[in-house]
Amino acid sequence: MYIGRKSGFVGMVALMILGMVMGYSYTLLTEMFQDEERIGNDKVQINKAGSLSDSFEPLAAVELPHITSRETTFIFERVYNACGHSSITYRYATAQEAGLSQEQVEEMYSSWDIKEFSPSIVWLCEKVDGYCTNHYIIGEKDGSVALYRPREDGQDVYLIYQTDIDIAFLGADVQERIREGWVVDSLEQLELLMESWDS
Repeated sequence: MYIGRKSGFVGMVALMILGMVMGYSYTLLTEMFQDEERIGNDKVQINKAGSLSDSFEPLAAVELPHITSRETTFIFERVYNACGHSSITYRYATAQEAGLSQEQVEEMYSSWDIKEFSPSIVWLCEKVDGYCTNHYIIGEKDGSVALYRPREDGQDVYLIYQTDIDIAFLGADVQERIREGWVVDSLEQLELLMESWDS
């Protein structure tokens, strides 16, 4: 009988503890839901006033516009359609190029395409119809054979040497190629042609 009372007493104490834990948990959960509801109501009131947005997006997600600085590397790539070659030059931004947005760089370099734009790199690409500076062009000047090189922009050539070889003493097909602008790929090829015409 003593054991029966003891187990009944222990059971009663256990039920009281369980009741207290459940009551505490219920009170805690009720307060949490009331806080969330109050925050939600405050949020709606603030949003109606127009002072906050409906989302809790972190401020880091807002992307600031990219602009150049004096440390920005400008890459200029020219692709020469006539020969298929390309040339690339690098340099830091000039004072006029610092502090520009992508749109401003596009305006400044309107004939160039932007391949990449970031605060650290601006990569510009231009397609040119002419030949790159690795070529030589044999042409005519004042009735003699003259040697030219393309300018870097591919738009024009400049005279590097005028020979004493009279174009009239060359074959008709050679004269025609020279008048059209005979493009050679190397100095060695140029020297071989000049030696054959000079003899």
